[in-house]
This record gives sequence, C-alpha cells and structure tokens, in this order.
Amino acid sequence: MKYYVSKTDLQVIDGKLTYFETILTKPDSMAVATEGRRRYSAIGINNLHVVKYKQKRYSKLTREANKRRKEKALTVADIAQMTEEAREEGI
Repeated sequence: MKYYVSKTDLQVIDGKLTYFETILTKPDSMAVATEGRRRYSAIGINNLHVVKYKQKRYSKLTREANKRRKEKALTVADIAQMTEEAREEGI
C-alpha cells in the first residue's frame, strides 16, 4: 500500500468555515510517509496526516492546490484603481 502526508487548514473566509487539504509528499510506503510526517512536525508544521493513497482523491487534491496557487493576471482596471488610491494618499 502507498501513503502520503497531507496538511489541513481551516479558515474563516467571508463568515464561512473553509477547509483546505494540501499534499506535501508523493505516495510511498508507510515507513517513508511516517518519517516524512515526523520531519515536517519537527520543523513546526501542524495539522499533518498520513493518508492512504487513492489515485482519484490524490489527483483531485493536486488540481485544487494548483488552482489556489495560480496567480490572477493584473488588468488595466486594477492599475487604474491602484493609481487612484495612490493619488488619494498623496503618493
């Protein structure tokens, strides 16, 4: 069987409780995953879990993490808004 280490985050966004799970390691044996969890704990990362590898769930979590990491493109409207705010502050 394969296992991987994941980290869970709970946040309140716009009054709603939001849950994120982030994969930290690639699937491997139980001994390797447990050692990875121990090492991540040693450097101060909390809310770690050793999870049994299921390809469908693992792929879904990877796609969700990629969407969260993706940067939003800067538009002309954003630049105009920042310029207006700078003028109001006198910069």
